[in-house]
Amino acid sequence: MNESQTKICQNCKQKFTIEPEDFDFYEKVSAPAPTQCWQCRMQWRLAHRNERTLYQRTCDRCNKTIIAVYPSGTLFPVYCVTCWWSDNWDAKNYGMTYNPDKSFFEQFKALQEKVPRMALVNMRHVNSEYANMSADNKNCYLIFAAEQNEDCYYSRLIQNCRSVVDSSWIYDSELCYECVDCRKCYNCLFSERCQASTDLLFCFDVRDSHHLILCTNLRHRSYCIENKQYSKEEYEKKKQEILASYKSIEETKKHLSEFTSRTLVKYAFQTKCVRAVGDYLYNCHDAYMIFDVSNAKECAYLADAEDPIDCWDGNNIYYKPERCLEVMSALQINRCKYSSHIFICNDVEYCDNCHTCSDCFGCIGLKKGSYSILNKQYSKEEYNKTKDQIITSMKEEGVYGLFFPPSLSLFGYNETLAQDYFPLSRDKTLQKGFQWQDKEMRTRGKETIPLDKMPDTIEEADKGVLKDILVCKDCKRNYKLTPFEFSFYQKMHLPLPRKDFECRHRERFNKRTPKQIWHRKCQCAGEKSDNSIYKNTVEHFHKQDHCPNEFETTYAPERKEIVYCEKCYQDEVV
Repeated sequence: MNESQTKICQNCKQKFTIEPEDFDFYEKVSAPAPTQCWQCRMQWRLAHRNERTLYQRTCDRCNKTIIAVYPSGTLFPVYCVTCWWSDNWDAKNYGMTYNPDKSFFEQFKALQEKVPRMALVNMRHVNSEYANMSADNKNCYLIFAAEQNEDCYYSRLIQNCRSVVDSSWIYDSELCYECVDCRKCYNCLFSERCQASTDLLFCFDVRDSHHLILCTNLRHRSYCIENKQYSKEEYEKKKQEILASYKSIEETKKHLSEFTSRTLVKYAFQTKCVRAVGDYLYNCHDAYMIFDVSNAKECAYLADAEDPIDCWDGNNIYYKPERCLEVMSALQINRCKYSSHIFICNDVEYCDNCHTCSDCFGCIGLKKGSYSILNKQYSKEEYNKTKDQIITSMKEEGVYGLFFPPSLSLFGYNETLAQDYFPLSRDKTLQKGFQWQDKEMRTRGKETIPLDKMPDTIEEADKGVLKDILVCKDCKRNYKLTPFEFSFYQKMHLPLPRKDFECRHRERFNKRTPKQIWHRKCQCAGEKSDNSIYKNTVEHFHKQDHCPNEFETTYAPERKEIVYCEKCYQDEVV
């Protein structure tokens, strides 16, 4: 039986541990043990995913003006979605013969510079050109990693939603604004971690409730303010006071932040999980270091995954990926390794942007390919022989088992999800071998309305503001409003935003716990506990003693929240 080993990460030079279960998996998929810690491995993968940085450019095939994740002037051609999927070109025509005298990554980079790229991933959309990594959306604008939505704006990771604006990680919801991690919610504003609820305003961790303001950890309640019962009339009056102006909303935001910093929280946002270490999990079993994952079985080091089985080291992998290693951005794959943006593929390695392929190595842009290396077709026997030759050479070079290095990313680090989760300055980015994008599509200093002249209420604004150029209070970049969002603000009685889309996204992003784990003890002290806004209302299993339970959590020790184990949390909140 394998034993755990401690190594020094080749990238960050910190110690990391390879667990016995890791070794079992690597043996199962014929892969070498990693030489980087799991966070550095994730950073490398995320540096290959640009979701939100969009450019206007020309399709290099039909010459139409398009929206793309690649700016003008790239070495490789960029096709609009229609041209890329057409039968008028074939990625096999760019095939290269493997040269054993050159490194594999050198030859892969040469192929990168020739094969046409898809402008963005936006499938089966209706009037939703400004969307990426998305499918089946209608009348949506600037939404990302999103599916089956209608009339949604400025959001990320939303699914099956209607009229959701400026929200993230939202599912099966309608008429929500500035919400994070909510499911089956209706008419909710500025709320987090809420489920199956209606008419919430500035709430946190509320379920099966309606008509609440500034409430946390409530279940099956209505007409409450700051967790206290009020009449319907008192509730309506308070709601009108808060939504009366931009100033009152900002003051309430600060109040909620202070309120939730003293609240009790469960060690992890997990539902129906068994032997799972991570956060934002649903129905996960025997999983370790996973985040934002649902229905996982025997997995480790994953983030943003759906139905994965026996997968290690992956980001944004969906639709039942199975027995995969080191994969970034994928749908419906099996037995794939060290690849990015692969869809409906089996047994591919070191491939990028390949679709419905099997038994491919080092290919780019292939559709329905098989037994191909560097986009060149081989017989099954020739393929296996050449593939083994390449792997042997890569092992001698010490690079087999690593994801695509930073030099092979087609994006600037600051354009990718890596900057979200592992932020770096420009100098530090270049020092670490990543690239940086200096080109900026938006302007500064062109605003026609200064911040101090912005209307305080939506009633004070008229449609003339749609012609104006606004300025973000944080980054000072310019932005404009769209007719749909203006009508949405009117309908919801919300003031115009003072920040641009990216800064609003960043504000929501920072409300979540990081993809890091700390070992901590339950902070419940039984009946003696008086360190939060809550007083124990039921007798806990540990009586008046301090709870002995320990756990792995994404709440850092220096945070102010009161972190409970699941048993104490259920006793106290539910």
